Amino acid sequence: MNWQQIQTQLKELGERAYRADQLRKPVFEEGIASYEEISTWPESLKKALSNQSPILSLTLREMTASQDQRCRKAVLECKDGKKIETVLLRPSDARWTTCISSQVGCAVGCPFCATGLMGIKRNLVAEEITDQVLFWRQFMKKEKIAGRLSHVVYMGMGEPFSNYAEVSQSLKILMDQSLFNLAARHISVSTSGIAPKIALFAEDFPQVNFALSLHAASDELRNRLVPVNKAYPLSKIREALKAYLQKSSRKIFLEYILLKGTNDRPKDAKDLIGFVRSVGPLELLHINLIIFNQTDSPFEATAEKDARIFQKKIMDAKIHSTIRQNLGRDIEGACGQLILKQ
Repeated sequence: MNWQQIQTQLKELGERAYRADQLRKPVFEEGIASYEEISTWPESLKKALSNQSPILSLTLREMTASQDQRCRKAVLECKDGKKIETVLLRPSDARWTTCISSQVGCAVGCPFCATGLMGIKRNLVAEEITDQVLFWRQFMKKEKIAGRLSHVVYMGMGEPFSNYAEVSQSLKILMDQSLFNLAARHISVSTSGIAPKIALFAEDFPQVNFALSLHAASDELRNRLVPVNKAYPLSKIREALKAYLQKSSRKIFLEYILLKGTNDRPKDAKDLIGFVRSVGPLELLHINLIIFNQTDSPFEATAEKDARIFQKKIMDAKIHSTIRQNLGRDIEGACGQLILKQ
């Protein structure tokens, strides 16, 4: 929903400001999916807005649920026919999280990531980004799912910092207390390493969680695993992270997918420890280890016992580290598995 556009259209229709107030809460808090559910509106107004500005700019094309019901994946179609995937997760009994996309496809081309195999089709606009959250709120209402969708991660399809203007606008909408009313610290944005945007992000959104998809701590290996490293090598990433810490003093999350025999060797752990120590205060740096989720690539996952050994090396160096839950593997909804044939 483009809220500014809705307000403009209501004015053009000669309606007073209170009509927008009658719409705001049902849409953003109660998760209604149709103007027909607005009991205080006349039929003529419902019809006019339905024709001009549907509540959602996205249409559901496919829904799948994991066997444990803790992950649901939706295929959503944009107005131009392009499709994206978004995921609803329940990492704990007390929390619902959605993983949303910022682009159709991705240009970074990490060889272990299914989305990277698509290439880039186009950027999403702010409305399409926030409508993924709105879609899940509607879904939870329709399915009578208890709880509130309170956390959002920009870790779906695309590189958020390659679509910085629209991502920034979407963040402002999600944090607007009169609209989605999401807490800044309940939102996370991840980048593969677009260095110039990292310090800017700290200025623009100092309270939003920031994550860097690192995956390797030597330029030779990272050039292979995260091709954007050729433009923004680790020396530039290091300086950008230092600048981020100076501006925000917020914790940085370093994402590291463990690939068997590729980046999980003792040397890789040593490189990772050295890189983290070169960035800044260890209490402000946290490594999220991710056991690789299988995609159409030649890589294999590090065994869990070996992942624990790798994690212990990190923690023995006094660096905080966790092994992230991988929900939704059985429906290809886990980290790095989102892909669509357009």
